[in-house]
Amino acid sequence: MQLKMEQPASTKTDWLTFPWSRHNKTNKVTYLAAGLHLKDEYSQVDISSFAGFESHPCRRVCQKGQTQSCYYQLVVHNYRRLGAECQRCQFDERACAGENCIYGDGISTPVMAVNRMVPGPAIELCENDTVVVDVLNYLSEPSTIHWHGVHMSRTPEMDGVAHVTQYPVQPGEVYRYEFQADRSGSLWYHSHEGWQRGFGVAGNLIVRQPHQANPHARLYDYDLVEHALMVQDIFYDNNIQQVRNILINGKGRNHLSQLPDQDPRHRYERLRVTPGYRYRMRVVLNGVFNCPVEFSIEQHKLLIISADGNDIEPVLADGFFLTAAERFDFVLEANQYAKNYWLRVRGYEQCQEQNLYQGAVLSYRGAARSELPLGSILERRQGRELDEPPTYINDFRFKLSINDSITLLRQANQTKETDVGTVSLRSVEPVPWPRYTKFLTHYSSLSMRQASNGEQLFQIDEISYNPPGISLLQGRHLYQDDGYFCNRSSLASQGRNCARELCECVHVIRLPAYRPIEMVVASYTDATHPIHLHGLTFRLVGQGVLGNLNDLRNIRQLDRQGRLSRLPDDYAAVAKDTVQVPGLGYVILRFISDNPGFWSYHCHIESHAVQGMTAVLKIGENYQIKSIPARVRC
Repeated sequence: MQLKMEQPASTKTDWLTFPWSRHNKTNKVTYLAAGLHLKDEYSQVDISSFAGFESHPCRRVCQKGQTQSCYYQLVVHNYRRLGAECQRCQFDERACAGENCIYGDGISTPVMAVNRMVPGPAIELCENDTVVVDVLNYLSEPSTIHWHGVHMSRTPEMDGVAHVTQYPVQPGEVYRYEFQADRSGSLWYHSHEGWQRGFGVAGNLIVRQPHQANPHARLYDYDLVEHALMVQDIFYDNNIQQVRNILINGKGRNHLSQLPDQDPRHRYERLRVTPGYRYRMRVVLNGVFNCPVEFSIEQHKLLIISADGNDIEPVLADGFFLTAAERFDFVLEANQYAKNYWLRVRGYEQCQEQNLYQGAVLSYRGAARSELPLGSILERRQGRELDEPPTYINDFRFKLSINDSITLLRQANQTKETDVGTVSLRSVEPVPWPRYTKFLTHYSSLSMRQASNGEQLFQIDEISYNPPGISLLQGRHLYQDDGYFCNRSSLASQGRNCARELCECVHVIRLPAYRPIEMVVASYTDATHPIHLHGLTFRLVGQGVLGNLNDLRNIRQLDRQGRLSRLPDDYAAVAKDTVQVPGLGYVILRFISDNPGFWSYHCHIESHAVQGMTAVLKIGENYQIKSIPARVRC
């Protein structure tokens, strides 16, 4: 039995029990099951019993030396924004939660929800907690869940990439993810299949530290899950070719309406603060289009303290930019007059072409809850805001010529002449390798090509990725590497010239384990590409724009001539898992390859990844990679 993508508008969805296949028993692992009531029989499922985790026992104040085992159930299913459930919610916002209505921007359109929520329910943990999540696929297509930012060093099979670290979860099946929250920070989970992330299968994964271990604990008074924001660009009616809006925690004005921003018929996310207190806020961009966004809050400064869940030396700024999958944490001090203020998100590139932007409301206690801020969302800066030029972090439009030194980036915060470039951010932790470490450098490229049928393909190292028929991690002993997958070297040895002909294959880049690795990634296109490396946190030691395709194609030679700037060896370079590669530019990443396995490496713009801008890093040899026992599907 499968749910249809669209429910008839005239009938209310009746969530009856679902006759799950008898093939849905999960494998119980005894060391995880101790003290947990794990559900091991899914013969009948009542979807109406699935909700958020506001009362979950793992949502707690983290204490040193105290970890827990945390069990969750997520059901992924078809749903609608402004669907048949929405009766009173259409007229009374307070009724929406009781009806499990996803109002969105007021446009009825199909979505894929998690526990009847878009975004999905936030999961809150403490560092080193053991996590057990049963994912029930209630869709009519295969699915997986990727735990973005978790290294999975002990459990590579739980990374959630179909045919790389697991087989996809088929419709009507249950998959149990079991892993350790091996790091703290603002992480998130999302589907890693097709366009499901764009339909709504995503949620916040917040991993906190004990107060003693948190280097920024004294900078804020509150760290509340309701101040975790997921920004998402969306489409309507399955038209994945056109971005139609940007939503904040699933809410916002629609741009089909001519109503002004302040019209009370719009539904905005509201963040409540008390004057005199300091709040940690977390923002992730679940972007599927090429739509970088600019984030700011009216008449407030933001103290940026974390990038991609990694602590940085605080930087005071007026706002920041995000490309797809990037995250920033900041501290907001509620030190303004007690009223309501606009939280502003402005879209660029594809979103700018549609003039898309969005707002939320920062509401001080003492101000009227139902009132909206005065003026439009994108109203120009005024009053005290004009006293000095604004400072922005991570501006994707930043251009650095080959003759500029990296020092100029680090001085940006003092000069106020430009933004604070990503590479200028400084980690609170020193780099995990000694000075004068010799790195093994791997050069990689991002490009695009038109196929003979007119299809636009995206590529890494001028190779378009074709998914394998078996899971690389589980099936690695069933094939010879050189005969099953390819890379730039193997194709060249066959006489293939991928710069001139179309190359498509299971693209696997081999890197040795337990070595200092440096990746120089160049973009042959004029668009910014946010690239994500699974299983790793890297240090960003170089970033710039060459502006010339010939230079980029000869970047290895330019590097040997010393023309690519790098941070000094003793500089505490910012740690990230996703970074923007500037158009006609490059980034230089460093990491220790101490996590053997098969790890996806891809652009986080969905159309680019789906159409080939994906590869797999095979770190180490087969004997160094964790042996994965066969799973019994009984």
